[in-house]
Amino acid sequence: MADYILDAANLLTDMISLEDEKFKQEEVYEQIKELETQSDLLSTEIYTLLNDTRYTPLDRTDMHNLCDAMDDILDFIESSAKRMMLYQPKSMSNQTMHMAEIVIECAKCVHVAMNELPNIKRHPEAALEQCRLLHDLEHEGDDVYGDFVHALFEQETDVRELIKMKEIMGSLETATDCANHVAKALRLTIVKYK
Repeated sequence: MADYILDAANLLTDMISLEDEKFKQEEVYEQIKELETQSDLLSTEIYTLLNDTRYTPLDRTDMHNLCDAMDDILDFIESSAKRMMLYQPKSMSNQTMHMAEIVIECAKCVHVAMNELPNIKRHPEAALEQCRLLHDLEHEGDDVYGDFVHALFEQETDVRELIKMKEIMGSLETATDCANHVAKALRLTIVKYK
């Protein structure tokens, strides 16, 4: 699932950079949508395994919470891309790309943290560092979003464009919140093994 998140986050920046090539942008959106679908299928498979397996490497609830939080990241990446396709804003701001880059950094941290899961019982330091980075990235996303909205309401005179861009950026910012939820779920899991 972490692979899907990272791939989708990278595709999202591709989609933003293709704003003048709507056909190519649509192709990229379809790839993101497919990754989100694959993630949903994987979530279902994980839940089935959690119900059918007698012994799990981590607490079932912890694994369920991690899976849910990770799936939410991908849901909001896909939601951001879908809004771009539906709304077709006149232009994407530098702050939109900045926010998408923060989402990529979040995806990288989640990827590293998930690869550290086998080590969290004895050596949780690397996973905890990713949690700290996710917390910082979520705050950076809040700041970028706040600055963006402030500038948008001061400068944008077309109400439709204002709504479009605020919706897209809001969805991107929510993806960073979801990444921080992964960090919180992982911290709670680690606490159980200390």
